[in-house]
Amino acid sequence: MMELDVILDALDRASAALGDIGAVNAKPTDVGVFDVVTDADRAAEDIILGAIRSAFPDDGIIAEESSPDAEGSERTWAVDPIDGSVNLSRGIPLFGMQAVFMESGVPSASAISLPCQGETFWASPEGAFMNGSPIRTAEPRPLRECILTTGDFSRRSEDYRLMQARLMSDCRDRVARFKMFGAACVDFAYLACGRSDVHVRFVNKVWDFMPGMYLAGRAGAVYDRDLLDETGILIMCSSRGVLDEALAELLPLISPSSSRR
Repeated sequence: MMELDVILDALDRASAALGDIGAVNAKPTDVGVFDVVTDADRAAEDIILGAIRSAFPDDGIIAEESSPDAEGSERTWAVDPIDGSVNLSRGIPLFGMQAVFMESGVPSASAISLPCQGETFWASPEGAFMNGSPIRTAEPRPLRECILTTGDFSRRSEDYRLMQARLMSDCRDRVARFKMFGAACVDFAYLACGRSDVHVRFVNKVWDFMPGMYLAGRAGAVYDRDLLDETGILIMCSSRGVLDEALAELLPLISPSSSRR
């Protein structure tokens, strides 16, 4: 698939250009002092968007740094040149680059590069892969034995912040461990390859969640589409059984009005 080849080549070149994570110049963005944009964000976006525009000049591109509000065309790419910029700026090796290709809003190719781990994940209709090897989500297990990941606290929605606070406080005894990696690409990649079991996210921008959501889905992860469409809450799990238990046990605590009981 040519689109996937373009994504993989672009992410590989952007990763190679990244250099030493300790040499990054972090600058504030208009989101607030808690978010940063680095020189690496700009450089990676230039490489990735340049590759896409060269191969597919008529396609639409939604990119975090340069065109976050761009209107998508029938053929659209969503790109996050550095996901986890705060981690990168502080020398924390949990960050990555990600992109997804969509036709009429339906994804068919995505890739995530985690440079510090030396891992590249990708997905297509043929399945999900890491460094060329097929991957699958973890085997089903009781929710109490699951590792749950969640994104950083929302800085755009007070409702999401409150729901996430309830997730952390009221659900802590329902799972084995909570993890907050600070990068959606890590959350979804780890779900896809079986390192975690449940991911809870309050979705916002397409470049944040779609590359990894498609990857995890192709690896076998499942979610409640109606819940996502109606509330913006994504609960994505390694199997149907884990999802059913998560919806029954976690959702009423996070957002009682959205209970599926």
